[in-house]
Amino acid sequence: MKICYKCSSIIQEEFNFCPHCGANQSEINCPNCKYPNAPNSKFCPECGTNLNVQNGNKPKVKNVEPEVELIIDPVPDFGITVEFNYSSSQTFEFAVVEAKKFDSFIEFGEGKKAIYRVSIAEDQIELLDDLVENMKGWRNRRVYHNGEKVLWDSIFSYKWCYDQRKKSYKPEYYCFGYENNYEFNLWGCIQSRLGFNENSELFTYGEWLNNKADWKFDKERISHNLEKNIYQYRFCPVMNLDLIKDVIEAFPEKVNPANDKNWKFIRNWRSEEGLKVITTNYGYKEENYMNGAAPANMRNFVNEISKKINRKLPTGFE
Repeated sequence: MKICYKCSSIIQEEFNFCPHCGANQSEINCPNCKYPNAPNSKFCPECGTNLNVQNGNKPKVKNVEPEVELIIDPVPDFGITVEFNYSSSQTFEFAVVEAKKFDSFIEFGEGKKAIYRVSIAEDQIELLDDLVENMKGWRNRRVYHNGEKVLWDSIFSYKWCYDQRKKSYKPEYYCFGYENNYEFNLWGCIQSRLGFNENSELFTYGEWLNNKADWKFDKERISHNLEKNIYQYRFCPVMNLDLIKDVIEAFPEKVNPANDKNWKFIRNWRSEEGLKVITTNYGYKEENYMNGAAPANMRNFVNEISKKINRKLPTGFE
């Protein structure tokens, strides 16, 4: 008689398997040194060989289906393309629903390894609003412009401002600075950061031609700064580049605030640079330095611009 090493039941000496638990009672011969080991041995005491591995008791491995190579079509070399993968975000299913509304929708692969793609022309970017809204904060999203992968914000930086416009009481005036007077502008974009007020840098872009107070506006500099400021918002659906160009062209070439009552000097409070002008206050003469010329009446100036470009523009908000 002998005792089963696994369940401790008493069994016949000649039994190779325990009738109670089915455990193998045969000795395990070490495949390396041939030393006979007890049936419950894990390692050979003579040479240290792992008996479980050598005896075929390898850990069971789940059947894994071979990975199938995912074939993806090249990204279109024109327009804007949005791609995304599976996301644990609660809005993932909503994003898929929105993506499937597009005629250009393509799904590569299946399940959690699928890739979803939508492509549109640049002038149709507004159609992506609901899709992009459901992809906020995702990591598994990509955007391409004319076939080239670019930063997400380089395309959709306008989104926050554009959403604010839609919430505005008067959205048609929002971009002209309706919400904040200091943002009032004729460019149709508050991101231009060149407002139409006497404290704006806009009216300091130019140079004095002589000591007679002839001021020439630097339209090239104005255009350059506008392009730089609005570049990251260039895909905004309501961006009107033609309006910006027309307003710049309608700006006067030269003005003289000393002789023209419609214009006034802009004083340089930071340094003694610019045109030196002597003024008299309370009987005292004072030297001031001027670094620009601004409209004496902004409303009248805006009306003049509107007439020149044949467009009706807001003259200000109160």
